[in-house]
Order: sequence, then C-alpha cells, then structure tokens
Amino acid sequence: MKTSKMRKTGNFFRKNQRVLAVSLLLASIYSCKKGVMEPSAENNMVEDTTLSVSTRAIGNLIYNETADLSSFSTYPKQHVATSYGLTASTAQYYNGTKSVRFELRDTDPEVQSGTRAEFSYPDATNMHRWYSYALYVPSAQFQYDSDDDVITQFHQGGGATPALCLRVRRDHLWIRVLGTWTDLGPFLKDKWHTYILHAKHSSGSDGLLEFWIDGVKVFTKSGANAYTVGSTYHMPNMKLGIYKSNWNGSGTTDTKIRVLYFDDIKIGNENATYNDMVPSGGTTTTPTEPAPTPTEPTPTPTPTSPTTSGQSVVSFTLVNSATEKDVITITDGQTISLSALGITKCNIRANTNPATLGSVKFELSGLQSKTSYDNKAPYALHGDDGNGNYYYGNWNPPALGTYTLKATPYTDDDLKGTVGTAKTITFTIKN
Repeated sequence: MKTSKMRKTGNFFRKNQRVLAVSLLLASIYSCKKGVMEPSAENNMVEDTTLSVSTRAIGNLIYNETADLSSFSTYPKQHVATSYGLTASTAQYYNGTKSVRFELRDTDPEVQSGTRAEFSYPDATNMHRWYSYALYVPSAQFQYDSDDDVITQFHQGGGATPALCLRVRRDHLWIRVLGTWTDLGPFLKDKWHTYILHAKHSSGSDGLLEFWIDGVKVFTKSGANAYTVGSTYHMPNMKLGIYKSNWNGSGTTDTKIRVLYFDDIKIGNENATYNDMVPSGGTTTTPTEPAPTPTEPTPTPTPTSPTTSGQSVVSFTLVNSATEKDVITITDGQTISLSALGITKCNIRANTNPATLGSVKFELSGLQSKTSYDNKAPYALHGDDGNGNYYYGNWNPPALGTYTLKATPYTDDDLKGTVGTAKTITFTIKN
C-alpha cells in the first residue's frame, strides 16, 4: 500500500475515532448483531450505529459471523424447518466460545422446496468475491453416504443447478463447476479445517477459481464458472450449510442425519486478499453432544457393478480450448508436440458409443493428476458448457511428461447406474 493511502486511512480513523467508540459501546450494550461489517448497498440495510464495527471490517470484509453474540446476523436468511436445524453451539468452536451448528435429518420438512438447513446470503453486487470459513465435521454425525450433500453453493436462479458448488459424496469433497465434478480428496473429519475460496464469477474466459484447504491450494480453474447474468440468471448468491436433495419428498439414503459446525464465516469484497480471509483462532474442543439415536453402523461402500451396459468409450480427441476445435485423435503410446500443433490451451474429449449417455468419469495420472466427471456431452476431462465450449483447467499449457488417462461411462448422471466399458491410454506431451 502506498504511503499516501496509509496516511489517508490513518486520518480517517483518527477523525472518526469518537464515532467508532460510540458504535462499539452501543454494540456491546445491545448485542443485536454480529458480523454485518461494511455498510454498503450489498447488505441492503440502512447504516446503524448499533452494528459491530472493526477497522478491518471497514476495509475488505462485507460479512463476518463468529456466533459469539446472543443472536446470528440477519444479513443471511435462515432456511431451516426445525428448532435444531440452526443453533449456536458451545460444544465445538474454532475461535471465541461458539460456532454455527447445522443439523439436517431425513425426516425434516422441506423448506424453500428442498430438505435443507442453510444460511442464504443476498445476491452479490460484484462478480469478484472471496469466501472463507472454518469447518468441523463430526464423524459420528456425518457418516459415509453414497449420495451427495451440498455444503456451499452459489445460486443464480433460472431454475438451473448452481454453476458452482462444493459437495460431499462417498466421504470425498468435490467441487462442481458447470456440471464438471473434480475430486478434492477425502472429506476431513473430527478436526477443524479452514476453507478459503477466491472467485471471479464469470461466464467467460476471465473467470477464476482458487480454493485452499488449511493453507494448501487444492484447486485452480481459469475460464467460465458461472451463468451469464441477464434476464434469466442473476448475480451469484451463496448458500452455506447442508442441502440434501435425495431426502426431498420421502427419499432416503445410507444415512439419516447430517451435522456440520461452521465458524468465522467471512465474505470479502473485490479488494480483499488471502490474508484478510484466513479464519483466525484454532481452538479445538471435544463435542459433548450425543451421537444420533439410533446409532447407525458405517455402511459398506457399494462396489461398482461388474455388469456392463453396452455403452463404451471408444476414443479420445485432443481439443484446442482456445479455438474450440478438434486437433487430433490420441492413440495409445502417442507423443504429442504442442509446438508442432501450435496449441497451448488443451482439453481431451472422450468419444462414446452411443454419443450421449449418463456420465463419464475421467482419471488422469501424471505430473498433473486429476479425477473428474462430466454429466453432459461432449464429455471432457476439464469440462465444457455442453455446447462445445471447452475449458482447459490448468492445461495452459499442460505440464510436459507422460500421462495415463482412463475414461469410464455410466448410464446415469453423477456416475450412477450401470458402468460401461472403459478405455485407457498412455501418451506423452512434449514442447
């Protein structure tokens, strides 16, 4: 930061020190809010001197919920159908004395047309945002399930599945971007972990996603990650908590209960930095709440059916993501020269028989390993928008070296139904 700007900031706080002191005093007396930070158009509220105030909040944080005051911030709406669905818990916390506890059961009534316990935030006023929180997952109350749970999603309306969301399935954490799922590894339980997401929401090539867990970057994606804002789709709004669509109506799955604890939930504006968003604290306590009744045994994962569907992956095509055009059919053992082909942004399409089926799982090993799946043709390793607009992920260009790629077809979306005949190839990428 430039010296002149620092002087202006210092002058601002010195000139307004008395106002801030009064605001903080009133906040401590009334305890009516915790977490609505920067007065702005985005929070859709008149500035109120009883709001909690901090110098950091006046900077780059739009919102910060620590659950430590007498009630939750009203900045997000509460989408819960039960008294236990959303509570402030003293049994587990990351900092302070409390955390936000979400609980969902398969018998809960639906709210907002779904089985959910969530915070729902206002639409963003800028497509560039930061999001973070600390998360604790109790293994006794969040057991293995072959069906998925949504724990963070960004809605844009239009009756469409959110373009961007974090999901848990089969005890793994997944990020789904425009229909393409990427496995981020095991869903970590029984210990607090910090999640930070940097998003430049966009339907074009200027989009960017960066995701860190415990300070380690686990996902980066350039390119489209949102629907085009207009008459059909609005600016993204985040929902945080638990949504389980397979419990809608009379639906059941492997489990009957889901519990998650969130703490130090933050939303940063377009000027925020990684350091602004890091959850602060780190206190871990042992939950005193009882396990669900009745206690369920951990289900044994259902093995993939050995019966094939007659569907198959028949070949792979290298695609130039900059031009959206096919380059070559990749054969087993082939060496691909990027300079000879004149490409840098790459994707690989799996060609199937029939051309349209349920979903295709991709398993890439090599210098840039990746596991993902695509629910809509064309089926692509790094995803696409379903209209032949291919993304390239971190292949801009891909790291040079030898790779093995396996693609497996399924009859239904989300790798469900009957498995078909997979195809595996090994190839080398050179300059």
